[in-house]
Amino acid sequence: MKKFAVAALAVLTLLCSGLPAAQAQEKKEIAIGSTVYYMTEFITLMVGGMEAEAKELGVKLTILDANNDAQQQLSQVENLIASKNDVILVAAVDADAIVPALDMAEAAGVPLTGVNMLINTDKPYYYAGPNDVEAGELEAQYVVDAIGGKGNVVILEGPIGTSAQLQRLEGNLNVLKKHPDVKILAQKPANWNREEALNAMENWLQTYPGQIDGVIAHNDEMALGAIQALEAKSLKLPVGSVDAIKDACQAIKEGRLDATVFQDAALEGRLGVRVAYQVATGNPPAERINFIKMKLITKDNVDELLTTIYK
Repeated sequence: MKKFAVAALAVLTLLCSGLPAAQAQEKKEIAIGSTVYYMTEFITLMVGGMEAEAKELGVKLTILDANNDAQQQLSQVENLIASKNDVILVAAVDADAIVPALDMAEAAGVPLTGVNMLINTDKPYYYAGPNDVEAGELEAQYVVDAIGGKGNVVILEGPIGTSAQLQRLEGNLNVLKKHPDVKILAQKPANWNREEALNAMENWLQTYPGQIDGVIAHNDEMALGAIQALEAKSLKLPVGSVDAIKDACQAIKEGRLDATVFQDAALEGRLGVRVAYQVATGNPPAERINFIKMKLITKDNVDELLTTIYK
C-alpha cells in the first residue's frame, strides 16, 4: 500500500501570513472548485470556514457534495476542471478511489489539493487537515485510562478506506499495543452515522452481554449513537470520540459522553482554502502536509468550546 505523507506545519503561520505585494496587486479572481465527501455536521462547519476564508481572500469558491459516492466525486472533479477552476480542493470519499483525480488534474494542468482526508498516494500534493493518528491516540488513551488499563473495548470506525478511518485506527492501535490487558472485543465501520452506530452497539450489547468495558468511536456522531444504545439498557461506559461537534460537547457537559478530540472544522476549512489559494497563485506553503493541532476535550475544559465556538 502506498504510504501517507507525514509532515506538519504551524497553522497560524499560514493563516496569518501576509500576501506578497505583487500578488496583492493582481486583480484576477482565483476560482477554487471543491468537492467534499458529504455534508455531515462537521463538514458543514468546515464549509463555513472555507466560505469565510474565500470571502476574505476575494476568491470564487464552488463547493459540491459527493454524497459519499467515490465515483460521483471523480465526476465532480472532472466537471470542476472543465469549469476552468484554477485549483481543485478535495475532501475525499475514499483515500484510494480519489487517486485518479490527481492524474486527471495533472493532465489538465490544474493543481489538486486535499483537505480533511489524506490521499493514499506517493504523488506530491498539498494538504490541510487533522492529525488523525494523534486524534486516535488521544481518544484511545482516555478510554484505556478510564477502564484502568484492562478490559474489553469495541471500536466504531469511519468508512473503510478513508484516511480518517485508517489513521484514527492506527492511533487507536498504537495505544492498545502498549496495553496488552485491553482487548478489542469487536470493531465495525458505522460510516460516521449515528443510526448505524446505534444499531452496531445494540448488536454488540446483545452478543457480548456484560463484557464491554469501553467504547472508542472515530467520530462524535457514532459515539452519540453508541450512547443511545447504552442508555436504552441503563448502562454507562467510558466513550471516547473525535470532532467535538456541538452535540458532543453538550453531551460531555451533561455527563453522557466522556471525551472527544477537538478538530477545529472552521480552522481546517480556512486552512484548506488558504493552501489551495497559495498553490493557485504560485506561492505554495513550505510543507506539503499541513496539520492542525488536536486537543482532548473532557468535562474539565468543554466549557471553553461551549462558551466560544458554540455560544
